[in-house]
Amino acid sequence: MSGLQMIECHLDQTALLRFLCGQGLNDPRHGPDLGYGVHAWLKAAFGELAPRPWRLLCDRRRPLRVLGYGGLPAEALIERLCDFGEPMVQAVCPPEAIAGKTVPRWPSGRELGFELLCCPVGRKAGQKTEKDLFLLKADHDPGKRLDRATIYIDWVQERLQAQGAAQVVQLWLDGFRRVGQQRKQQAPRGERKVCRLERPEAIMAGVLRIGDPHAFERLLALGVGRHRAFGYGMLLLKRPGS
Repeated sequence: MSGLQMIECHLDQTALLRFLCGQGLNDPRHGPDLGYGVHAWLKAAFGELAPRPWRLLCDRRRPLRVLGYGGLPAEALIERLCDFGEPMVQAVCPPEAIAGKTVPRWPSGRELGFELLCCPVGRKAGQKTEKDLFLLKADHDPGKRLDRATIYIDWVQERLQAQGAAQVVQLWLDGFRRVGQQRKQQAPRGERKVCRLERPEAIMAGVLRIGDPHAFERLLALGVGRHRAFGYGMLLLKRPGS
């Protein structure tokens, strides 16, 4: 068994929205960015111990919940929350709503299904502004007929197979949309102001075969792509075909 932990936090959505309002993060025109909001809550609740990468899951069958990978068990996070969490922070997820388990050390050759919510962006050399990988490729090859799914698949496959962590058996684009996101940026006088950005969001799914178990564990712990602190990059594993 490895030391990597999977942490699950069940969130009270009303308490989360109340926390976001108190932080000035509830945009009255567009509504709250829950990705940034959960990032802010995790930081307030657990500080540097917060799991990362993580994924916010929301459907009608289950309450709002966060799944994440980290190096510490649930008991350590509960202790941090109880010792230092402010009342409005703890109201979002009381100690009894936090659970965890040790992630298995998967053997080489084991096939697993997976799902990945990612933010496929990059930067041109010498530029600070991020751009959709599809648009970056279009800039590089103007006039060429490009396929968004192929570009994203190649990008994810390269990261999954780096350092021999895994071999991709199947991989496809399962969903795509552009999303509005909130971020705090440095203002001229040193204050932090909230701005709104638009970025691509893709759901990738497939089947992989584990290569080096240690490299695969590092891949899970690190996540895939940018903005892993904001709910992207976590590999959710499952039985192939499920």
